[in-house]
Amino acid sequence: MMNIAANAGFGRVVGVVLCCAGAGAGLWIYASGGFVRARQDGIITVTGRESPFACSLEKSLTKQQRERKKQIAQKMAGARVETKELPNGFVFRFRPEAISFAEIADWVATERVCCPFFDLAIEAERENGPLSLRITGREGVKAFIQGEFPALGLG
Repeated sequence: MMNIAANAGFGRVVGVVLCCAGAGAGLWIYASGGFVRARQDGIITVTGRESPFACSLEKSLTKQQRERKKQIAQKMAGARVETKELPNGFVFRFRPEAISFAEIADWVATERVCCPFFDLAIEAERENGPLSLRITGREGVKAFIQGEFPALGLG
């Protein structure tokens, strides 16, 4: 009888220690500026930290993806009809006959991978009007865009 009670007591101690360890890890993540998000697929991600202004093109995209991205960027530069400056970024307008919505979306999909600090939006105006790409973000993003996208008339 004494052995069972001792084992039960040990189990409670282990449970309390594990609980405290989990709470401690949670507090550490919270204090470090992030928070935990658990998904249904079992993957846990820590978010809340802001990415540095650094393009990880070479690390995050395959050679084929980089080449395709470059081709689309050149096409975007040739199709651009207007650049509108915003307080936190830019809007680029393109001729729809010179570049497709799908091509711009393809460019955006890869841009999200290598530059996760951008807010990106594509807009298609009615009656087959111009396509627009808005690139914005937190303080400092505008200067980064100016330095990274000279082909779009910003550098």
